[in-house]
Amino acid sequence: MNVGDTLHGYTLIERIDRHGSQREFFRCTKEGRTFVMVRDDDIEQYIRLHEHLLRRGIAVPLLYWFSIEERLMVQEDLGRDSLYELTAAKGYDRATYRVVIDELVNLQVDGWHEAPTTLQYDREHIRWEQEYFIDCFLLQYCGLDAGEINRIKSDLDRLASSIVEGSQRIMGYLMHRDFQSQNIYIKEGRARIIDFQSARIGPLTYDLAALLRDAYVHIDRVAENDLFAYYHEAIERRGIGISGRELRNIYGLTALQRNMQALAAFANLSLNKNRPHFAQYIPRGLELLTAGLQETELPDLKRVVSSINR
Repeated sequence: MNVGDTLHGYTLIERIDRHGSQREFFRCTKEGRTFVMVRDDDIEQYIRLHEHLLRRGIAVPLLYWFSIEERLMVQEDLGRDSLYELTAAKGYDRATYRVVIDELVNLQVDGWHEAPTTLQYDREHIRWEQEYFIDCFLLQYCGLDAGEINRIKSDLDRLASSIVEGSQRIMGYLMHRDFQSQNIYIKEGRARIIDFQSARIGPLTYDLAALLRDAYVHIDRVAENDLFAYYHEAIERRGIGISGRELRNIYGLTALQRNMQALAAFANLSLNKNRPHFAQYIPRGLELLTAGLQETELPDLKRVVSSINR
């Protein structure tokens, strides 16, 4: 697929860089309207989740046409106003982030029932994320030795256990798993969600941490605390009873896990996927992880991460 090609009556006019995605995206036109054409090798799962989320009233792009055989689909063009672009251009906007949190709660609560996925955010997946962090970030990117890695294994095990045991009351909900500013668009006053194909069942706070401790944008702690309180009120209105203190504790733990996953992804993309520009987000990701570790009793992990030269 190349700019200028015409496929099924749609003319490709612009390649869209979807950053870390392995899928191909093109803005295209047909009969005077613009759309987005996507080539996706795992299109079946995307279609299943899309149909489910649309039925549940979740704000995902409209889907106009698809071909399983050709691995192609044509979606609504959401424009260029991603949360990332808006925040980069205008700075943090409280009202916009509250709109995003409203849609996140809809996704998590309304989207979980009969969601077409058997994937769970369980101990096995948590350990996979941690090994991803070790392999891509600590070993490949930072060049740490095996001795340093071995010293943090017990802390990582403790973190995994704390997440699994501590989040039981909020563990049964739909989880986007990459709910960060580049996967959220604002159109006609509503947050629109993309790249949900890796959704699984898991704790509420992982996606919240991906949004509020996002290495692509800067949200200070005052704003983060304000949005956290707004989120807590929002899930309480949906019948999810949990104290602010307990939710905060689980949030801090899942934020560590999310920040480690993001650092691993930045390192992997920059070193192994020929996308070196992702390295620019590592300092902010490391800053977020370091700050989060100051609030925990994980001394070896805290020491190793603090020793890394940003």
